[in-house]
Amino acid sequence: MFNNVKMKLTIMNLAVVGIIMLIFFTGIYILMKQNISRQSEQLLRSAAIEARNREQPPGAARERHWGNWFYVKYDSVGNVIGKTKELPVSDHELETLLGEALKQGSGKGLIKLGGGSFRYLWSFPPGLKEAYIVFQNAQPEEETLKRLGTVLVFIFLAGMAVVLLCSLFLAEKALIPIKKSWERQRNFVADASHELRSPLAVMQTNLELVMGNREDSVESQMKWLENIQAENKRMTKLVSDLLLLARADSDQQVMDKHLFPLREAVENSVAAFEPVAETKNIQINLQLQDGIYILGDEDRIKQLTVILVDNAVKYTPSGGQVSVSLKKRENHAELIVADTGEGIESAYLDKIFERFYRIDKSRSRESGGTGLGLSIARWIVNEHRGGITVYSTPGKGSTFKVVLPVAVNRA
Repeated sequence: MFNNVKMKLTIMNLAVVGIIMLIFFTGIYILMKQNISRQSEQLLRSAAIEARNREQPPGAARERHWGNWFYVKYDSVGNVIGKTKELPVSDHELETLLGEALKQGSGKGLIKLGGGSFRYLWSFPPGLKEAYIVFQNAQPEEETLKRLGTVLVFIFLAGMAVVLLCSLFLAEKALIPIKKSWERQRNFVADASHELRSPLAVMQTNLELVMGNREDSVESQMKWLENIQAENKRMTKLVSDLLLLARADSDQQVMDKHLFPLREAVENSVAAFEPVAETKNIQINLQLQDGIYILGDEDRIKQLTVILVDNAVKYTPSGGQVSVSLKKRENHAELIVADTGEGIESAYLDKIFERFYRIDKSRSRESGGTGLGLSIARWIVNEHRGGITVYSTPGKGSTFKVVLPVAVNRA
């Protein structure tokens, strides 16, 4: 698939550049041809004036400057009464040229003669009963145009070869992010299918157990029903997270931004984990600075805080501590969530924000995790034009730092 796209991009680019080059070089050739023709015509007019002023054409030096030209002088009845002494053509060729000039019946033109060509110009002196036809050999200008055409064709072909190579290279480069996006999307769909299949399989198994014991009471089968309920909640959360990320990818998820105090949002989010922390004998320490206001979506900021605190509580053993601090640093707010849990190996720090990435998948599944929390957290931070970083030491804990721009300082 990507090879076909690469070839299409290359062909399209090659066609566009080729057409532009063709138009450009054709324009150059036409302009050069017109310029040469104009100069030749000016030369013929100057030669005609010189022929009228003198019985013979100018000296050799003048002739070399103007080019290889000659003239024929007619009287009023069409008799030849004068011509250049040393003609560059034979009498027969001269007769042919005169016949063609008379036949064309135009004041100027181009006559093909054998393997060459000649330009001619009729000149009628005012008040005189005679006319001049000035001829000039057009072979040099045709050779010049031929050489120009050859050079332009060579440049065109060489340019197209260079454009082809560059197009292939650039198409390959342009496809790199598309390939990565495609790979992420494919992995995303595969992981989502796997994550959805697991709770569905558990629910199906437990339903079969319930259906296989129709005569038993609901209370006696409460274990299977609770398993179904737990997996249903997990699948509902997973589908909700997938929908959120899908809308975010397509720019359909709109932030409801307004000015709100950051401390209150963080404090309310952390309060929901106090019972869980107390049950696990985990101490939550809060250091929240007042007077910090940001322009953003309050619900998403609460969701961000919930994700970070939830992970901290999940991976902190009994007797540990979770610290949540909020401070203002110049023109931004700094939210830090730290724990004394098991920590994260440095090799995994760059991957934990990827969708469905979990270091210990079995533990994450047991704790209800879907592997999407930190991906959603990073999206929320990015939508608020902030940044999120993680620092961790295995066996000592992890620290997540979120930086958000401050809108107004109301302290």
